[in-house]
Amino acid sequence: MINSKSSEQAFNDVASNVKLGPGGIREIEFFVQTQQIILGGRNPSLRVRGTLEGMGALVELGSVARSTAQDLTEAYRALRMVEHRIQMLNDEQTHTLPSFETKRAAVAALCGYSELDAFDKALIETRACVHAHYGELFADETRKRENAANGNLVFTGVDDDPGTLENLTRLGFKAPEQVVDSVRQWHRGRTPATRTTRGRELLTAILPDLLAAMGRTGEADEAFRRFSRFFEGLRSGVQVLSMLVAEHELMDDLITTLALAPRIADVLARRPGLLEALLSVSDRKSPPVIEPDTEFETGMDQMRRWHSEQAFLVGHNLLHGKLSAKDAAAAWTELADTSVELMGQLAAFETIRRYGEPPGTWCVVGLGKLGGSEMTASSDLDLLVIYEPNAQSDAQVWFTRFTQRLIAALSAETGEGMLYETDLRLRPSGRAGPVATSIASFERYHKDAAWTWEHMALTRMRVVTGDEALGARVAGVAQTAINSNKSEERTAEILDMLARMMRDKPAKGPWDLKLRKGGRVDVEFITQHDILTASVDQVLCPRLSSAQKQLCESGEWTAAECETLTEAYTFLQALLQVQRMAHGEIATEQDQSQALQDRLCRAVDCTGFTGLSSRLEKTCAEVSELFSKKIGDPATET
Repeated sequence: MINSKSSEQAFNDVASNVKLGPGGIREIEFFVQTQQIILGGRNPSLRVRGTLEGMGALVELGSVARSTAQDLTEAYRALRMVEHRIQMLNDEQTHTLPSFETKRAAVAALCGYSELDAFDKALIETRACVHAHYGELFADETRKRENAANGNLVFTGVDDDPGTLENLTRLGFKAPEQVVDSVRQWHRGRTPATRTTRGRELLTAILPDLLAAMGRTGEADEAFRRFSRFFEGLRSGVQVLSMLVAEHELMDDLITTLALAPRIADVLARRPGLLEALLSVSDRKSPPVIEPDTEFETGMDQMRRWHSEQAFLVGHNLLHGKLSAKDAAAAWTELADTSVELMGQLAAFETIRRYGEPPGTWCVVGLGKLGGSEMTASSDLDLLVIYEPNAQSDAQVWFTRFTQRLIAALSAETGEGMLYETDLRLRPSGRAGPVATSIASFERYHKDAAWTWEHMALTRMRVVTGDEALGARVAGVAQTAINSNKSEERTAEILDMLARMMRDKPAKGPWDLKLRKGGRVDVEFITQHDILTASVDQVLCPRLSSAQKQLCESGEWTAAECETLTEAYTFLQALLQVQRMAHGEIATEQDQSQALQDRLCRAVDCTGFTGLSSRLEKTCAEVSELFSKKIGDPATET
């Protein structure tokens, strides 16, 4: 009746607690419940109440071996029977076997054993079997405690334990007192993640390896600070801590990621379930399907869940070198394109449900980083919605309603977060007019009234989704506009625009890679200026590298100029990809941890941060020299 499978660990306490003791009922329950917590978000079949029912579901899912489930199922039934027989003795709610042999022999007899020794032996072996499976699942918590024994890690009491401070110092912490104080507060349940007993138990189990992982980053105090921001932002800690205990590599991955990118600490604190994506990266790669009957709010939430997971995976792969910084723009842009396309469908279906079929055709146009296929982790969406009405007179009303729903679908904050900030200021009417623009108005405006800076924006224009024929017409209007008016006034207007940018939004330092002198904006301005003033008409090439190649091939640039500007932009963009993922924005060298500096160096194949800084200055100086040669120098205020 009781499994007699042997185990390396002999549990010789015959008067054990069969529920809470080692190898008891609670360990079987935790074995099942922990995996339900970790995997149940993606697998509804695991959302069952019973322990054995949950065990069966885990077997069907392939998460638990059938032989393991059989061992634990037999053990669970046997331990429950022993528990019930214990309680039958004196009709009391207890889970501990009597220490007196005569009473324990009575329990053994109730369980069908004629000899006490056979009962004791079978129960010890059953508990050993349970604990062995439990230990395998939880990355051997015993090993963690043994690791901790190599040095004190005591966080109880009022006074700091000297041995603990010494051990933390050995691990690399420069302010061990702050670590002790924070962990002490966690153990007292002062943060939501440890308000439950199980949360505190899991924290205790993982803490030694967690602190050791922080020490391996080379900046233990900073790693602890960022983990604290993540951990204290959690609304519940059991799910996350269970994952970290069960998946030792995931814990190392998390600490390394937080050391690289404090931005991710904030993201994960709001959405800790994203960690699950690292355990099953093959799941949910396909975006949600938007059908005509998809509810608007449902579609928004489905898209946000998918997008947040995909964005997290792209960012994680970028930070850890699994995705090249040079290839990151394509990944971010593909994600943005999919979002605009699907939310365009959702907005159209909702508008049709409410107001009938569209009175014409429409397309969504991307500008800026979206149009140029150079999105980063923190890019917003510069959009235009352009329509061509049919004979109906209410087209403007319908397409305005459609555009409002599209913007809501992309940028509204729901319980699942938001997708992107959106910007429609580049429409002909600016902030004041209708959010949707007819093709006739778009063409008329860019023929007769657009400013130079608006034609600069058109050089990065790309149709993202919508009617293909209308999209081709829009691209034709843009190409005609950028090849018109080759006057020298364009140069003066571009210089004036840059001067105002420098005045209103000055660079924050040498690592402000976008706005610094010789930075990304200067490369873009040179390219856009030379497109608008070229002696040979240019074909619309939204991607900057393609536009630069065309300028060289058409004779506007020398091969040396093209090489300098193309390499500069590639270099700056690679750095910006890592920078934006890690922080959003960085202005000073002091803002960058050692781990991030190392990742920036790897992004552009530089040896050492000093060498990277020198290369940055050299690159920006070359860009500045070409800017002065081709456009001039912007006026500065004294």
